[in-house]
Amino acid sequence: MIARGSSDEDLARKHVTRLQGLIARWNEDADTYRRTARGTSPATPWMLEEADRTRLAIRDETALCESLIDNLPPGHEMWGELLRVATALDALNVSIAVSAEAMGPRIEQGREIAGLKYLVGELRKDAARQAVPH
Repeated sequence: MIARGSSDEDLARKHVTRLQGLIARWNEDADTYRRTARGTSPATPWMLEEADRTRLAIRDETALCESLIDNLPPGHEMWGELLRVATALDALNVSIAVSAEAMGPRIEQGREIAGLKYLVGELRKDAARQAVPH
């Protein structure tokens, strides 16, 4: 919890500016996760882990917004901006969660296909060895 004091407003303004930059970057990340979930880019376990890390960071920043709101006096002009930022963070969190959920089956399907390709390759090698006269 951030201590109450005369610098609460300055601290809130500083974090709002920082969070707006993070939201812009995380929106780009969310677009990547959505493309991956839709199948227009490859789904990898790394991508799913990155989506989870992004969601954790967003949750931390949402908690910070709530703390900043709590430390401002009721009706303060920064409340609106902090609430907009917190709402944007919540929307990003939900969007990334939906994309991550859709990535799971695509990643598993990719693993199955890779396994089948390996198996077919081994069968071909075995067939080629057996076709050669001894």
